[in-house]
Amino acid sequence: MKRFIKYALLALSVALLTNSCDNYLTTPSQSQMTIENFYNSPKEVDQALTGIYGTLKPFSKYYFGMSELRSDNMFEIKESRGNDYSECAQFDNSNLVDNGLVKSCWDDHYTLIAAANVMIDKIQKVSFSSDEIKKQYEAEARFLRALSYFDLVRFYGRVPLSLHTLSVDEAFSLKQSEPQLIYEAIVDDLLFACENLQMEAIDYNGDIQQGRVTKMAAYALLGKVYMQMAGYPYYITESKTPNGNGDTKEAAKQLFKSVIDYAFTHNKYWTSTADEWGKQFFSEGDNKTFIFEIQYTNEKNQGNPYTPLSRGGNTDGDQYVGANKTNGYHTYIERQLANTFLAFNGYEIVTKDYQIPIYSDKRAAYTVFIGSTFDEETSIWQTSGTAEYNNPISKFLEHTYRRLYVGYTSIDDNIIDTSYWPQNFPILRIEDVMLLYAELVGNTAEGYEMLNRIHERATGVKLEGMSLEEFQEAVKMERRYELLGEGHRWFDQIRQNTFVNDTQSKFYYYANEIEPDNADIYKAYAARVSQKYHIYPIPLSQIQIYTGLYTQNEGY
Repeated sequence: MKRFIKYALLALSVALLTNSCDNYLTTPSQSQMTIENFYNSPKEVDQALTGIYGTLKPFSKYYFGMSELRSDNMFEIKESRGNDYSECAQFDNSNLVDNGLVKSCWDDHYTLIAAANVMIDKIQKVSFSSDEIKKQYEAEARFLRALSYFDLVRFYGRVPLSLHTLSVDEAFSLKQSEPQLIYEAIVDDLLFACENLQMEAIDYNGDIQQGRVTKMAAYALLGKVYMQMAGYPYYITESKTPNGNGDTKEAAKQLFKSVIDYAFTHNKYWTSTADEWGKQFFSEGDNKTFIFEIQYTNEKNQGNPYTPLSRGGNTDGDQYVGANKTNGYHTYIERQLANTFLAFNGYEIVTKDYQIPIYSDKRAAYTVFIGSTFDEETSIWQTSGTAEYNNPISKFLEHTYRRLYVGYTSIDDNIIDTSYWPQNFPILRIEDVMLLYAELVGNTAEGYEMLNRIHERATGVKLEGMSLEEFQEAVKMERRYELLGEGHRWFDQIRQNTFVNDTQSKFYYYANEIEPDNADIYKAYAARVSQKYHIYPIPLSQIQIYTGLYTQNEGY
């Protein structure tokens, strides 16, 4: 499927509504006749669906830049010149309205939604060999639409809600919907997906298709949606559930349990050792363990856009992967988190020119930009991956030494520029589900089992004897270590309503302990953070399209 996505996107750009103007809602079809003629067979529906999967490609950079980097997991140091990522990380609220990342996130998510709407409308008139397969195709499109709206409502709050193809006149009159209505639409789509997706995605020929969504992916995503709904700022405690109207957290618990039971009964999604865990983040691990992942390939403009962002300054990046293959923003793991994560016991020599720390938490070696390279001219080891150091994240950066560490050959010669990095990005992982389940059931036997499966695999240490408050704090920290860099932390902080205190504490720590010479700057960043900034602004380009159609979010 990974390679076919590239070619299916070409069909999608010709046959479907595209994002050629500032807003998909106001962009008419390039060829209405082409659209009408395209959806005539299961094969054409399959091509269109594969193209919709391809529109996920830019999403990974938004989970990094607009979620992870904004949270207390990451930090971008004071920049001499601002950029799209620093504006998100430093709550540069006056500039975010015209921020390129904030704008492209909106555009790319609505591009997917527009394409999904066309397919969902058109598939109703296409004949398939079985109604079951036809419904599966619709369920896949509805899952992807739900995922896009889930991101949009978490990033922007009140957004336009469109569930069908729009005419130009309809687009110009479509106002923003309240978040509660957005969540209702998301739940409806995912309930349909839960009922009609299969355990393995099968195409119209009956062939299993790796990389496409399954029933367990729908269960996991719906559970996460319920958890977000139930927390700050909306506290939606009742909704439609698989068993009728019910409690959102209870429904999430049942869905997560179904995913966990299926995973361990069928030996799916779980890696039993820390080394296997680490290998799943290399391109060799694509489509083997994640519940659902975005597909990338080693071709021009088909690679993971997150990868070149996941290291620090130019010196660190060029030292490991060569020039012009990474982007060089000064983004690092937050220092206090890094210091607790990077407790280590000596070094392991990988080559004569490269040594790597041995950490108490084995995940660190696969997550943090680590290791020391030997400079023969100065006879000095250039070190990263140590406490009291600005440590970039490298979970998705397949540099030569990191690949050698796990026994893989270098792929550096295949990385022509920043658009060639091939490793997939996980949207849903079993560990995410397990830790959310532990959060829901608390310090019970089940809760400890979920927490300790993950913690013991990483550290060899079993946790026990904690109060409920201590247990919940342990789950929070385990989520930070386990899911670091994957875009979950900011959304966790929002639903738990800790984001203001957590983020301000991060800035004050840097002001007082790390860079006191820049204390005034970091304290100014802290002062920018408030409750209203749990969401981003509606992009200025959208506000200006049609005066009075959209209302800007508070504070922007």
